[in-house]
Amino acid sequence: MTAFKIWHKYCLSASVILSNLFHTMSLKTLCKIYLRTALLSLCLLGTFHASFAQKKRKHVVTETEIPLLVNKVETYTFTVDKNNFQLKKGFDFSAIESTLPDIEKKIKAFKTKFEVQGGKMNLRSLNSAVILLKEQSDNLTAYKTILTDYNEQLTKSNIEVKKILIDPDLNVIIPDSVLNEQLGDLLSEGRSLDTLQRRMLSKVNLLRNRLSVNLLQLNDLSSDMNYLSISKKINMFSREESPLFGAKASQYQQSFAEVIASGFQRSVKIISIYLAGKMHIVTLSLLIFILTTAWLLSNKRRIKKQEDAKSVFQQINFLEVSFLIGSVMALFTYAPLLFGNPTMSLLHALEAIRLACVCILIWPFLNKGSKPLWIGLICLWVFYAIDDILLDAAFGERWGLFLAGVLLMVICIKMIRSNNAFFLKIEESPATKALLIFTLAQVTLSVLFNLTGRLTLAKIFGVSAIQCLMLGVSLKVFCTMVLEAIYLQTEAYHDSRFSDFINYKELQHRFQRNLWIIASIIWTIGFIRNLTLYDVLIRLSSSFFYTQRSIGSYQFTFASIAIFFCIIWVSSLISSFISFFFGHEKATAGGKRNSLNSMMLLVRLAIWTIGFLIAVAAAGIPIDRLSIMLGALGVGIGFGLQNIVNNLVSGVILAFERPIQIGDQIEIGNKSGTVKEIGVRSSKIHNAEGADIIVPNGDLLSQHLINWTMQDRSKRVEFMIGVPYDTDLDWAKNLIAEKLKLNENILQTPAPVIIVQDFGEYAISIRILFWVADLGVAGSMRSTAMIDTKKVLSEAGVQLQIRPLS
Repeated sequence: MTAFKIWHKYCLSASVILSNLFHTMSLKTLCKIYLRTALLSLCLLGTFHASFAQKKRKHVVTETEIPLLVNKVETYTFTVDKNNFQLKKGFDFSAIESTLPDIEKKIKAFKTKFEVQGGKMNLRSLNSAVILLKEQSDNLTAYKTILTDYNEQLTKSNIEVKKILIDPDLNVIIPDSVLNEQLGDLLSEGRSLDTLQRRMLSKVNLLRNRLSVNLLQLNDLSSDMNYLSISKKINMFSREESPLFGAKASQYQQSFAEVIASGFQRSVKIISIYLAGKMHIVTLSLLIFILTTAWLLSNKRRIKKQEDAKSVFQQINFLEVSFLIGSVMALFTYAPLLFGNPTMSLLHALEAIRLACVCILIWPFLNKGSKPLWIGLICLWVFYAIDDILLDAAFGERWGLFLAGVLLMVICIKMIRSNNAFFLKIEESPATKALLIFTLAQVTLSVLFNLTGRLTLAKIFGVSAIQCLMLGVSLKVFCTMVLEAIYLQTEAYHDSRFSDFINYKELQHRFQRNLWIIASIIWTIGFIRNLTLYDVLIRLSSSFFYTQRSIGSYQFTFASIAIFFCIIWVSSLISSFISFFFGHEKATAGGKRNSLNSMMLLVRLAIWTIGFLIAVAAAGIPIDRLSIMLGALGVGIGFGLQNIVNNLVSGVILAFERPIQIGDQIEIGNKSGTVKEIGVRSSKIHNAEGADIIVPNGDLLSQHLINWTMQDRSKRVEFMIGVPYDTDLDWAKNLIAEKLKLNENILQTPAPVIIVQDFGEYAISIRILFWVADLGVAGSMRSTAMIDTKKVLSEAGVQLQIRPLS
């Protein structure tokens, strides 16, 4: 009877599920589900009947079986307790149960709106709707994955419990009352746990069914909207409205003001729905903003404590206006990239805040003639942004598009023909003219399409024109602020600040190209998004990058190759940043030995190594393929790369042994100078003539190397003089020694040494040796000492002599 009762309850649960599905699915689908449910019911009935039919007559346990039974009871008790704890603590449906009704409500609203207004929706509206449906679909898919995992865990756990309940070794009579009681408790807890698990499984399956139904509806809606979007893109070159000069206000159902009001209401709803599922991205963006602002303000405070703070701040432009506004502007520049594919309503909201910050930052640097043009561009952007969120067309909208297009054409032509710079103190971008011409071409197309009644194309090209122009200005400001922020970082943590402005110029030359590459990619993505081709780009990119290709037996994708080289490129950028922040040029210019800068090679090698390993792992290159590649590289080394590998290995040895460091004065062969940089393959030596000598690292280890500054920078200097034979040598030596003591740059410990070197044919040679603290002044000190020696001997009546006097 118990088995039939359970089967009856299961049938009731199945009937509830079918009743819920009845309103959303076709009769054919329902029949299939019903047949599957009936078959499942019969299977479960057979299972329950088999489990309950296994009751056998109990047998009495002998004393030899009791230890085995005790171990089994302990093991089963642990299993039941573990599964019971997992059932109580490991399955939380509250988030899904609380969110699912709201999602179902949104799906119903989407469906109703699409049925009523689907034909009127423009491309922007359809794109926003598809994005929102994709967000909800991703949420439901994530929930379904969680429930599937729950189902697998519960099924596995229930199998373990059923194994305990049907174990024939537990169907025994035990003389020991205590053990008998433990066995009864175990079976009782097992049956209770089995019941709870089956109830939980029913709940999980019910939620999974609801999720499946909602996912099916979402996919149907998304498919219908994608089809409608493709249809509109195909037909948008056909005339949608009357020509502009033939249009009448009576042809439009709503006024321009009413269309704007409804567009704003819809945009607010879209933004709220989209952001509700993206709070983790919002949190990440705010965290980056807080860290960036704190970093900038910290550098600002450090620089303000310096004596030459004013001269440092004179080298920056946008951040000098406001560090906080600059951080906010940066936040609304990178935040849209973190969202991935946001709705246009959200993009316009973020861009509005970003442009407000840009206005504050660039206003002091606009010349008198550029300020009215900038105000006009801002007003045009506001109009086009509002027009882009409108759902229905209006008579006033079409004339507004025409006037805005003509005004933007006039501004572009004026700026293209102008020979004056648009900014003060800011370098003009070489892409300015090209960007203005591109904007002019787009807005011209917008005006022509509007005149001929192709409203969709007119809006797309008009919005794209102003968006591309303003995004280009924003990216110019953003890249400049990045360079200024890095400059402030280097100045905040270096002693000689204003002299390092040369380093800032070098940084501009070194990193500006990389920043503009990134900015160009962002601008291109923005342009494609404005043309409503972003989804097409994603599909084509996915097909291109993720299609499996093969060379022989090796299979690969272009995505893995791109990831590999991208990570290597990022590693090189980080290595370059490290090289700049260590400031090896300063160490060379200052003439001081810097051990920290010598460690830069190890840091850069570590970055390259870690970057290579991450690139290999991220690209999914198999270890066997990597070993083959390394083997081929070994063959290449054996045939023609010995010198390159020798220099690379020598660079590693130099990094660990450190026979030379940045700032050392060395001699190798017939070359001498100050070590400027120790690279991975070669090193730079700056000689006295101002030239940089590139020396392979292998030569630094294989040739005789003289390091004058390995212990300190002191150096011994010597020169020779000749005095006549009638000179009192002791008196002359004392006279020279007293004169050398008066020179503060000559070390007295060790004391100068004056010795009689040789008896020449015409004069007695005297050798003078002394030490200077810094070899950088050795040449000048030698010259000074020689002049002082001649002067003091001449004043004493001793004439220096090498040859006989004529």
